[in-house]
Formats: sequence, C-alpha cells, structure tokens
Amino acid sequence: MNHGTEEHDDTPEAHHDTVPDPFANAAVLDAHSLRGLAHPLRMRVYQLLQKTPATGKIVAERLGVSSASASYHLRQLETHGFIREDPALGTSRERWWRAAHSGFRLPESLDTEAPELTTALRHTVAAGWTERLGAAVNEWSAQPEGWREAQLMSDRTLRLTLEQMERLRAELVEVLNRHTAEGGTGETGERTVHVQLAAFPGADPDPAAEGPR
Repeated sequence: MNHGTEEHDDTPEAHHDTVPDPFANAAVLDAHSLRGLAHPLRMRVYQLLQKTPATGKIVAERLGVSSASASYHLRQLETHGFIREDPALGTSRERWWRAAHSGFRLPESLDTEAPELTTALRHTVAAGWTERLGAAVNEWSAQPEGWREAQLMSDRTLRLTLEQMERLRAELVEVLNRHTAEGGTGETGERTVHVQLAAFPGADPDPAAEGPR
C-alpha cells in the first residue's frame, strides 16, 4: 500500500505504466474535496489513519491535540470521503476510523481551478516532509550498519528542456512504482522506507540560455 500523494496527469499516455500503479486506489481530488485536506492538522490526522485505524481518542493522544479538535477534523475528513468508520473494530462507546484510499492524486488541472488551495496543500505536504527528514537526520548516524550506508540525501541542479523534464518525471515515477510493487512481501528484515522527491524549475529563466532575440 502506498501512503502518499502524487501529481496526476490525465492525458492517455499517463496510464500506460509498465508496473502496477500503487495509486490505483487513490482518491482523485477535485476543487471541493481539496478543501478537506488543505489544513496542516487534518493532513496529519489523515496520514495517521493511513498507517493504522484509530479512534478519536487515539488521534488526540498521538497528535497532542484536544479531543474536540480531533473529532472536528475526523468529521471533516469523513465528509470529504477521505476516511470511513470501521464497524468491525468499533463498539457502542467508541468509533474507529481508517483511511478510505491508498493516498491521493492531485490533478494538475486544479492549479488553474483552485490555485490557492493547491498551494496550501503542497505547503502542508512539504512541511510534513521537512519534519520527517529532520527526524531522519537526527537518527542518521544511529541506524544499523548497512541501513546507515543505504540512506540517501542528494540535491541536483540540472539544465533541462521541458521535454527532458517530463521524461525525467516519468522515469522517476516508474522506478518508484516498480520498487513499491517489489516490496511489501513481509520478508525478514523488511523496513518502511520513506522516499521524498521534488523537481521544479528555477524561479526565473536564465536569460543567457534563451539565445539571441
């Protein structure tokens, strides 16, 4: 199962994957449901429920928030279809919740339909990445031998055309999908591995690279 987010291209070519798509069961956001996730605390609640079912009390304790706040954000997530009640775990005195999908897709069309909300959502996701990476750095040197060397932090600045960047993106997604499909077998020694990737053009084009006018 893939617990994350993916930018989503609706063109036909985007669906000819060579390996299973880990986001096949993902929720596809629209301008309405986008409001359900574009909140930092609500995203944390959602991510917690992607890992394991929980009650409102457990959510409040894990995230260090009040029961009232946890209940409010759970209701909002339910309203927008991101979580559902699990009757098999619940009792007459408590309700258990679980994520309804394996992550979510953010269609690129929403960048023109609801740019403020997509920006808010990406800020929320980026803040979570920063927190997770910071925790990993604190534990970096203490990881067991082998795992310590296998870790990776890399930053590259490339000179690419739009076509090259699109190809880079497709190749990276294919690699992630392939390793997602190959993992999760329950093999001895298996651990959760977080992979965070971002690729974006610089703020301003390089005038020197545009050639003579």
